[in-house]
Amino acid sequence: MYMYYPNNGPWSFLVQRLVDEAVQDGADFNECFRTLEHIPDKDFEAWYREWMRSGEKIEALAQEAAQKGRFVTAGDAYIRAFTYYRTAQFWLEYEDPRKNSAFARALDCFGKANSLGTPSYARVEIPFAGTTLPGYFCPAQGRRKGRGPVVLYVGGADTFAENLLFMGVSRITKRGISCMAMTGPGQGEVVRVKKLYTRPDYEKPIGAALDYLAKRKDVNPRKMAVMGVSMGGYYAARGASLDDRVAACLLFGACYSVLDDLYDYFPHIRSSLQWIVGAKSPDEAREKFSSFTLKGVIDKMECPLLINHGAEDFIVSPAAAHKTYAEARCPKELRIWQANEGGSAHCMGDNRAQAYAFMFDWLADRLS
Repeated sequence: MYMYYPNNGPWSFLVQRLVDEAVQDGADFNECFRTLEHIPDKDFEAWYREWMRSGEKIEALAQEAAQKGRFVTAGDAYIRAFTYYRTAQFWLEYEDPRKNSAFARALDCFGKANSLGTPSYARVEIPFAGTTLPGYFCPAQGRRKGRGPVVLYVGGADTFAENLLFMGVSRITKRGISCMAMTGPGQGEVVRVKKLYTRPDYEKPIGAALDYLAKRKDVNPRKMAVMGVSMGGYYAARGASLDDRVAACLLFGACYSVLDDLYDYFPHIRSSLQWIVGAKSPDEAREKFSSFTLKGVIDKMECPLLINHGAEDFIVSPAAAHKTYAEARCPKELRIWQANEGGSAHCMGDNRAQAYAFMFDWLADRLS
């Protein structure tokens, strides 16, 4: 597994993710590496400072292009600025006011890019718990009018709908499948602004999203799949196990028990997890996360299930994939990506091209 920072797996994973986003027009490879040249390993202040500088520089280019009527150039630059601002705030504690400030600037840049229509993502609002959950509906490419298959895409602890748009969505829509990326409780603006914290019964927000999709005239309600990435592997599996409308379930990284497989396995994320679950202390967080488990749930899933996991994943334990597979009773497949082929990192971060192809071809076969 390639490590940009040889002794720092978590930081190297973020570099891998940026490279993946760059090839999907969410960032620029050279801009990223020019930024990284100024960030020493484990210098958290430098990480924040340099990514903010890059965001500000590219946002200024976007503003200049927009003033000259060069809206395609402006939209592309605003998207890159969104990514760099989002990356800047990643390691900050939630109590640090700079985190929400950088996040707000990221969303502002995304909104400006979207308003220019280059590209344009259709924002939707999903009714839930007296408010709404934001999402983006991306129609299948080349599909004629009528009802077609769709996949609901759910992120993990640190991902949200705008972020997910640059994590394989175009690869899905190319296969004639629409995709809706959603921001759920504990994620993005939903937790920061609406104060909806993550919850163990994630089948409820997923069910609300499926309710929305089933009513659309361009969605076949019998061909709705659910996909989750990282901690979203718990969310998606929970939703697919307890909602019989789900036609297929794809885990882009498994998570059987949030407490065992993530909170205890990867200590670097504990403070963030504590915040997104609304806990005041580590002990309260552990107590709350003890109910985030697929035990007694995954065996209820009836739709086809594909589990993908990196053999050397240092963020979510590979044991999560094996536990999920062992207890599932539906038609199932387990794919553990090994180091010698690439894809052994968290959510196959070191071989996304082949992982996307494998996963989304499987989806297309199940939803055809």
